[in-house]
Amino acid sequence: MFELKYAITAGDIKAENKKLALFYFVLYFAVAVIGLAVGIVAVVLNPQTTILVIGIIILVFSGLLAAVALLMMIAPKNLISSVVGTDDNELEVVIDKNGVTVNGDSVAMFADITKIKDRKTYLVAYTGKDTVFIVKDAITSGQAFSELKTYMAERQGKLLLESN
Repeated sequence: MFELKYAITAGDIKAENKKLALFYFVLYFAVAVIGLAVGIVAVVLNPQTTILVIGIIILVFSGLLAAVALLMMIAPKNLISSVVGTDDNELEVVIDKNGVTVNGDSVAMFADITKIKDRKTYLVAYTGKDTVFIVKDAITSGQAFSELKTYMAERQGKLLLESN
């Protein structure tokens, strides 16, 4: 059993949203740049009318994708939200065979955790497509954070039944 004490702030969730938005920006923008290059080559070479038309269509859609990528960085949307409230109050987190419990209330069972991302000083446990629980390196029960990472990674997505 791991016991932790820390606060999940709005800044923590904002930082994760920023990382996710930057990932999608880079992905969309790279595809848009490749599409623009292919479209320009198709228009400039102009071997046939069909290739010219396809090149113009690729240019238009690549330009739109580049605009969408830029708009995503200018006006970011909250791509993820926290399972628990984000404030400066310290949470008492217990991670054991039953899952994650915060202040005595069950937040997530290991079967609900779809993926865990390791961010060196904290873990991001996805409990749905856009809901996360942040596990910081603030263990009060004496174990190492690497043990907690291994413990959670082994159990994510599994329904564990203990036999007596």
